[in-house]
Amino acid sequence: MQATIAVVGGCNIDINATSSSPLIFQDSNPGCVQTSLGGVGRNIGENLVRLGHKVSLLAPLGKDHFYDHIVNFSNQIGMDLSRCLVMEDQSTSTYMCINHPNGNIALAVSAMEIMDFLTPQWAETQLDYINSCDYVVIDANLKEETLMYLSEHCTSPLCADAVSGKKAEHLRKILPSLYFLKANRYEAEVLTGISISDQYSVRKASTFLHSVGVKNVAITLGGDGAFLSTPSEKFALPPQYATTVNSSGCGDAFFAGALHGIINQCSTLENLRYGLAMATLCAGSASAVSPDVCPENLQKTLSLCKGDMMI
Repeated sequence: MQATIAVVGGCNIDINATSSSPLIFQDSNPGCVQTSLGGVGRNIGENLVRLGHKVSLLAPLGKDHFYDHIVNFSNQIGMDLSRCLVMEDQSTSTYMCINHPNGNIALAVSAMEIMDFLTPQWAETQLDYINSCDYVVIDANLKEETLMYLSEHCTSPLCADAVSGKKAEHLRKILPSLYFLKANRYEAEVLTGISISDQYSVRKASTFLHSVGVKNVAITLGGDGAFLSTPSEKFALPPQYATTVNSSGCGDAFFAGALHGIINQCSTLENLRYGLAMATLCAGSASAVSPDVCPENLQKTLSLCKGDMMI
């Protein structure tokens, strides 16, 4: 099933550095550096486009030397940028991460001040279009007042990514409005005040989120896999990938996979498997979004995602 999806969030230039030997802090480390497109909202949008959905990205863009690359690449994959806020005097937001040799993130810095231009007043100008879409995806890079405006005026199912522990706080007031929430372990702890250390505590955290109104809750647990629940069902599965080339973007891929399952009215367990399969595809790529993502490869990867642990 194809859905029309408005993604309101960040579009970054990602600078991804991976050390070729164990990191030594406060020193120069040999390794490789890759520059690519990123941003939580943009990554989710690209994954959903590659899965066959019609996606419009509503993001702030600086008219700088990265602009043409962003536009050309988006046109190439079929992601609509016509509703982006383009500013001549601003720089496109930038995300830089340093990875351990195994691809796991050691440290990251994001410079996303441009997101402040997505105000409630701007959101009001886009509201008719947003409400014409089947689903709306938001990320917590947005200002709290913009998130609040969207939560109060959006009539389509609202799906949110918590982005980071610090930015997860932006979602606290709009939890009752969320149809789908994806958070990692730390972000879920910030939102619930519950320390997540085992299956009992992750279940407790999800129960809290459902109690305040979230319909579908996904909590990614790194090396412990992932968890997805509705008010009536809760499932956990271990990670499904053997090799990690780069962990940047795996959470965004998981979000897109789980939402793809929700859009296609799959079961809660299948939605979790879709999310883990997409994370598997991302983990095997050097990019924040795997160029191998497509419905056919997703179905192939699903065969790797075994188990049905209900907790």
